[in-house]
Amino acid sequence: MSSKNPWENDEDPWGKNRSEQDFFSDFVEKLKKHITSLEKGEKNTPPASFTYLLIIVLGALYLASGFYQVQYDQRGVVLRFGRWVRTVGPGLQYILPRPFERVILQKVTKINQIDIGSFFRDQQEESLVLTGDSNLANISFSVLWKIKDNGVEDYLFNAKYPEITVRAVAESVMREIVGQTPFTYVQTEGRGEIQKKAKDNLQDLMDEYKMGIEIVRVELQRVEPPASVIDSFRDVERAQAEQQSEKNKAEAYDRDTRARTRGLIAEKINNGEAVKRSIVETARGTVARFTSAYSQYKLAPEIVSKRLYIENMRDIYKGVNKIIIDSDVKSVPYLPLTELNKIKTIKEEAQQ
Repeated sequence: MSSKNPWENDEDPWGKNRSEQDFFSDFVEKLKKHITSLEKGEKNTPPASFTYLLIIVLGALYLASGFYQVQYDQRGVVLRFGRWVRTVGPGLQYILPRPFERVILQKVTKINQIDIGSFFRDQQEESLVLTGDSNLANISFSVLWKIKDNGVEDYLFNAKYPEITVRAVAESVMREIVGQTPFTYVQTEGRGEIQKKAKDNLQDLMDEYKMGIEIVRVELQRVEPPASVIDSFRDVERAQAEQQSEKNKAEAYDRDTRARTRGLIAEKINNGEAVKRSIVETARGTVARFTSAYSQYKLAPEIVSKRLYIENMRDIYKGVNKIIIDSDVKSVPYLPLTELNKIKTIKEEAQQ
């Protein structure tokens, strides 16, 4: 086995000619020598093949400079001689090298926030808004926005200062909405509705101006009266809360009274219906008995008349004290049947 280093051969260990492998190395060496000779003032003319090769390499490097990378959160806006030609998405892209084309990389996923209205002294005028019931209110809110995926070129070219435009339009929209709404409603249950309406109106204006901006949401931060009247306003709020509390109590009492009254009315009606049904059923029973007795009377008038007489007399004398006298006896014996029955009833109750 030979101990000679295989890398010292003219041919590389992979079977290729070393001179071909070092083509670019030789070219670089020749380029260095040419530059050195120029610096020393020598006027050696390089061979034509070397000049052509130099032009090719420089041209290749120039063309390769047009490759660029667009990140996942970016869009690339390509300009040709300063005029927009296309917008590209994430990935490896290519443009004609300068001065023909250039690219502007713009982030589109970032959520931007603009805070409008403040309670600092230098910004109090911005936060003062006149409400629909002619009250002054300190209002601060935030606008969250981002660039639309398909609106990068509009964002870059249709407004010189997009953030200033968004701030001015948002303030105008909020003043218009609050100017048509009572202060108490803005401060309490109307916040959600106002935020949604402001977002929709602001988005409509951004689309009309072709700003390339998407309004994510509008958030009301604070809604308060001016500092000079805040104590009086809180007194009014307490009075209104007490008024509402008393009103709720009165409404609860009214509902309870009405419910009780309706219950009593329903009870009276049900009792009346029950009495009505009882009277009707009793009358029907009486009619049925009379009809039955009348049919029997037609068959045997004397017997029925006697039976009816006996029944009526029984009903008449059933609840009265009676003394029975035998007409054949000269003396009148007295037998207190009623008192005896009472004594018998008392004994039975005592035994129980």
